[in-house]
Amino acid sequence: MSYTRNIKYLVSRGIVYRQDPISDIPTIETEKYMFFENGTYECYTLFNTNAKITSYKSLKWHLYVIWYLNTTMNQVQFDNMA
Repeated sequence: MSYTRNIKYLVSRGIVYRQDPISDIPTIETEKYMFFENGTYECYTLFNTNAKITSYKSLKWHLYVIWYLNTTMNQVQFDNMA
């Protein structure tokens, strides 16, 4: 079953919700994927699975990631987005 996410709000306001690794170099890279033999902590892809935000802890984690990825966002913009 295919799920689509309604992320128009994020896209229309230019809010970053996904980021590929910046300084980690992949061991193998193709057109379809990047493989990191030792792993990476720099890859963020929110709203990519069919799982939903069902708890306060999950919502808090998603908001932390959005705050981290959007370095130009100030507190007022973040509060409005949240």
